[in-house]
Amino acid sequence: MSSVRPAVRTLRSRSMAGPALALTGVATAWMAVAALNPTDSGSGLVLCPFRLLTGLDCPFCGATRAAASLAHLDLVGALDHNALFVLVILPVAVLAWAMWAARAWRGRPAQLVTDASIRILIAVTLGWWVLRLAVPWLGSSAG
Repeated sequence: MSSVRPAVRTLRSRSMAGPALALTGVATAWMAVAALNPTDSGSGLVLCPFRLLTGLDCPFCGATRAAASLAHLDLVGALDHNALFVLVILPVAVLAWAMWAARAWRGRPAQLVTDASIRILIAVTLGWWVLRLAVPWLGSSAG
């Protein structure tokens, strides 16, 4: 029985490697965004290829600045930059990661994303895009 325990620990540590690496990568990127602290100071730098080509906001314009605002505990600023990121994308990503980590901890394979959930996320994203293009104050104030 004692030989079974190390095998379980080894299996668990291997199965948790993916969620742990993903969390480390996201935390590192978030710390970099917080340190760089992108602002609307009019630097003129536009990182969004869609906005660079069209002058219009994509559904994700402002998400980097929203992440920086959240890193500085500025929820209102984050919502102002991109409410979709704060209210939908971030909670869904946290939930998906938690479910992945829980399944990995139990030694189960990661659950595949369903077609229905992908369709819902696409519909919500397209709806947000149309809304933020139609209502000027919902758009990104950068660039």
